[in-house]
Amino acid sequence: MNDACLSPHVEPHVNPNSGLAPVPDLGPVFKFGGTSMGSLKRIAHVADLCIEKKPSAVVVSAMAGETNRLVGLARELSPRTDVPEYDMLVASGEQVSVALLSLALRERGLKPWPMLAPQAGIRTDAQFSKALIQSVDRENILRRVREGYLPVIAGFQGVTADGQFTSLGRGGSDTSAVAVAAGLGASECVIYTDVDGVYTTDPRICPTARILRRVNYEEMLEMASQGSKVLHIRSVQLAAKWGIRLFVRNTFSNDEGTEMTNSTASASPIEGEVVSGVAASNDEAWLTVGPLPCSTNVLFRVFSALAERGVNVDIITQSLDHAQLTVNFTVSGADVLVAEETIRDTFPGVPLQKRTDVAKVSIVGVGMRTHAGVAARLFKALASKAIDVLLVTTSEIKVACLIERSRAVEAVQALHAEFIDAP
Repeated sequence: MNDACLSPHVEPHVNPNSGLAPVPDLGPVFKFGGTSMGSLKRIAHVADLCIEKKPSAVVVSAMAGETNRLVGLARELSPRTDVPEYDMLVASGEQVSVALLSLALRERGLKPWPMLAPQAGIRTDAQFSKALIQSVDRENILRRVREGYLPVIAGFQGVTADGQFTSLGRGGSDTSAVAVAAGLGASECVIYTDVDGVYTTDPRICPTARILRRVNYEEMLEMASQGSKVLHIRSVQLAAKWGIRLFVRNTFSNDEGTEMTNSTASASPIEGEVVSGVAASNDEAWLTVGPLPCSTNVLFRVFSALAERGVNVDIITQSLDHAQLTVNFTVSGADVLVAEETIRDTFPGVPLQKRTDVAKVSIVGVGMRTHAGVAARLFKALASKAIDVLLVTTSEIKVACLIERSRAVEAVQALHAEFIDAP
């Protein structure tokens, strides 16, 4: 449940189906992640790939490890992430990547046009550390394309109406790339990374994980929201909204990768296939508020206060005992300090408990809609490993459980064996 944070959007004037017609021969927009930009040798390889594949524009992340370094510097001085100075710092790594790739392209005879968020016109709201894109300056980028330049654009960052730098949150360069593609009117966006595509689960913790050649947008949205780190959830939302073909490919191999699709038939060709993927997230915090006096508006007060502070809420449960209400909910690790502060301000003196030693494991698949007993199989698989379930949430195509973080890897392996490895 993420109703505390609206989906990012590109304003109607940059819709490729609006009055501004797309350029007929416009190539795809490429995005290169931190591992692809991780060294000068890799940046040179990215430049060669651009010459070979001829994208219309390129969006880049900071070099691998750089954002972590900048976040670490910020945390030594302050835990705050919802202030403009934090975003000015953490979004600076992309500027280095833009400059280095542009230098490499120029040495190879191309005409790069380096652009930070203000030059590219990537306008956002002012939710610092998790800003939402409001518009992209189509004409400014497209003018450079028509003049024969290759725009090299900083991902992850945006700019507010009054000129403050913002950042889009972890993985936000994916969203930047899809927004640029939508803004330009490009029909395709390719996310280049260090894996061959989207897998049924993280292959680093489950050796039997296999690549998904095509995955339904709806499934990918759930997998991304439940902890799959291959794609930023908001990039998938934007691609589905604007009808952009979205691919995940490996910068360092010729593998065909994974394509996102709106077709449930093409995503799951085997009718008996119930679960497409298993996801896990360690970046979770569980808050318990109460007991609170039971009233018709108490839940509204809790979650409207969190929404006003831009806190994304996931699993929610409540319990009633002797006319007193206890509310449980989960938030991301990045939101936990703001969530605590908000609850204490809204309900002074009310008990508030926090656990950060938790993880969320989930199964996702459109096949769940027509197959009974999926939740029972999940609980059986976890029970067979003596893994306790702390909280549960479900939808038509997912079941997610909060468990102890120390058991997350074991839980993923058990669920993958139950639903994907099993014949």
